[in-house]
Parts: sequence; structure tokens; C-alpha cells
Amino acid sequence: MKESVADRLSTDYKNLSERFTKQTKNFTKQYCSIYTVRLGKMRNLLKNRIKKKWGEQYPICELHKLSENDYPKCIVVGTLFKDQKLKPSVLKQLAEANSLVPQPVYTHYTDDSDTLFIEDELQRFQMIGDIDKASLVTGISCALLGRDLGQGKFEVEDYCFADFQPQIERPLLEDDMYVIFISGLDLVHFQKVSPSLQIFCSWVSGFFGNINDIDVSKIVRLVIAGNSTKIVHEKIKTTMSLTSRATELPEVIESVKLFDSLLLELAQVIEVDVMPGEHDPSNHVLPQQVMHHCMFPKSMMYKSLNQVPNPYECQIGGVRILGSSGQPVTNILGFCDIQEPIDALERCLKWSHIAPTAPDTLGCYPFYDNDPFVIENCPHVMFAGNQEKFSTKLCKGEDGQEVRLMCIPEFANTFTVGVLNLKNLNCIPVSLRIL
Repeated sequence: MKESVADRLSTDYKNLSERFTKQTKNFTKQYCSIYTVRLGKMRNLLKNRIKKKWGEQYPICELHKLSENDYPKCIVVGTLFKDQKLKPSVLKQLAEANSLVPQPVYTHYTDDSDTLFIEDELQRFQMIGDIDKASLVTGISCALLGRDLGQGKFEVEDYCFADFQPQIERPLLEDDMYVIFISGLDLVHFQKVSPSLQIFCSWVSGFFGNINDIDVSKIVRLVIAGNSTKIVHEKIKTTMSLTSRATELPEVIESVKLFDSLLLELAQVIEVDVMPGEHDPSNHVLPQQVMHHCMFPKSMMYKSLNQVPNPYECQIGGVRILGSSGQPVTNILGFCDIQEPIDALERCLKWSHIAPTAPDTLGCYPFYDNDPFVIENCPHVMFAGNQEKFSTKLCKGEDGQEVRLMCIPEFANTFTVGVLNLKNLNCIPVSLRIL
């Protein structure tokens, strides 16, 4: 009996991540420049939002000119700075390394004593008034309505963020088209993930049949969102010189070879986008550049394998997708009282910034003429990889924008992938756990 063969659907694809990869390797610049260019960009984005919310009845005043103008009420635009006494400090780390003062271990750095400031290129004011400081982080650009109290304090009556940016029209697709998102393979512990990973490969290849009524022939792309080689870094013993460098362990090198073999199997049957993650062999600061092709001698032979940066933006079938391997969302959760990663992802969209806490508490390249993390065009889909559990949400903007938010769990711990339907932006988890 002849086996039936179904052709896999294909669709147009554009890699829109150029702004994350085009940069000079100059680390001599100061980090203040990135805040300057960020605020310059965000001022333009905030103008329409200010006009829509408050009209033209209040003057817009620069922070350093507040004392010169006796406005009863005005609007100021700036970047938030959150002063947190529990925030990690290199001086505290040095004290601990030299056994001067033992430091408590924190994973969450918010406290009732946290103080918010608004600042621009020249001036900083403390923010006083009814503002939800617990849900905000350093690096957000916003507009404040209020008045100058003198002595470097600004009383806030109302505030707004750039919110959802203009969105291109989503195409009307006649047929279902699926994109699979997977993250946190943790191939260092290959024996743990191997059975479920083999099921996943068989399913994507069409040998396992349909799962959750998903027609495997309509899966057009696979996005691997970071931490494929390992999830957690090994502890490095602190030395007095602070210049020690951990050599890669043999199991990490072996995990890269396993990853190459996995990609070889997948690239033969589907288009694959490979993002680096926090613990993958790539640069540590954002934006992480594509992993070097020499690590994948077998799979790089296939044009269907695409090495992409982190963050990553693309357009698949006319649907614009933007996301990261999870570092920005995880970092935000540590410095505010937002509890769920999906809510932090939504805040990034409303703040119009992928990684607002960079470079304050999240490492990033010292940009001095552009901030590539500003969201100038609203995506249709926004995702974050390497989260504890799968979650999704459809949020809507004031001008009719619709965005599907997705938190992709670590596969090594949940054995779950996220499946997005480009036709209607529905998103479901698919569990491949072996009971």
C-alpha cells in the first residue's frame, strides 16, 4: 500500500531584525547616551498620546525650565528612574567577595522605601503623588501631568505612556498556518529531554500524526527561543582579581554537538529560526548576536536554518512577530511587583520598549546614536521565551490594534511548546510529556 504524502504549506517571510545586528563593536562609549537617544525617540511617540489624553490645554515644559516658569499645571516628558535600596550593587559584591560585609541573597528587589524620579538630559525631579510605583521600573519613558513643588519635587496628577504604536493591517489568510515556538531545550541534560524531544521531531516531521487537531502539513515555521544548550549557568567562584573566566565544560561542548544534530533533523523538514538565549554560546549582553555558524557544521548546510538575533523580529505570512528569549521579562519581574510574565510582556508593549531595564539592571550594548529596543511599529504577536509556564493573552489598543502575547515555557521542565495560528492569532500549548 502506497503511503500518502502531504506537501507542507509555505508562506512569505521577512527578517526585520537588522536594527539588532547592525552595530559597531565600540564599548568605549558611556551608557548615558542610550537614555538620551531613547528619550529623543520616545518624545516623538508620546506627542500623539499627550494630545489624545490631555488635548492642548496644558503647556509642555522641559524639566530644567520648570523653575523658570510658574505654571499652575503643566506636562513634562522624561525617563523614570527607580531608586531601590535592595538593587544589586557592584560595591556590595566587592564587599562580599573580600569578606567585608556578608550580603543577603535577594531574587526580588522591591521595597516600600523605593522612590521614583523623572529625568531628562539635564535635570531630575522626585515624583510625588498618586502613582503606582510598585508596577514601574527604571528606563520607562513617560509624560506626567502635574506641578512643580520646588526643591526638586514634582507633584503628579496623571501620567501616560506611549502605548500601542501604529500597526500594519493583518492579512486575511484563507487557510490555517501554524508557527511553533519552543525554548529552554537544556541539551546539557539530554537524557531528561530526549524522549519528549524525539516525539516533537517525529511530530513536526509528519511521522507522528496530528496532535490537538493541528494539521502537521500546515506548520510553516519553527522558532527556537533560546537556552537550547543549557538553562542555568554553573557557579563561578569569585576571585580577588574579578577577571576569572569560566572555561566551557565538556558537557556544554557536547550539548552544542547535540543541538547541531537536532537542527539537522529539523531543517530537513521545516524552516527553523534559532535565537540565542542567556546561557547559550553567544555574547551575553543584549542584543545577542546570531550564534556562530562554525558550531553547526552539519545543519548549516541547509538554507532552511536561519540563525537570528535576540531580540528577534520578523514577518511571516504578513503577520509581524516580535520577541525575545525572555531576559527582559524576567528582569522586569525582579524589580517591580508585577507577578505574571504575561503582564510584564503587556507592559513592555504599553511602554513601547522591549527592554526598558537595559542598561540599568539588564546588560546591553552601549548604543550612542540609536535605541533599537524602542517599539515604533506595533507587532501582531509578541513573545517571551524561557518562562516557567505557558500563558497567552490577546490585548487591544485604543486604535483597534490587536496583539497576541505569548509566554513560551522551558521545554526541559514542562515538555510544552506553543503553537500559533497565523490565520486568527489563536495560540495553544501542546504538551509532549511522556506519562
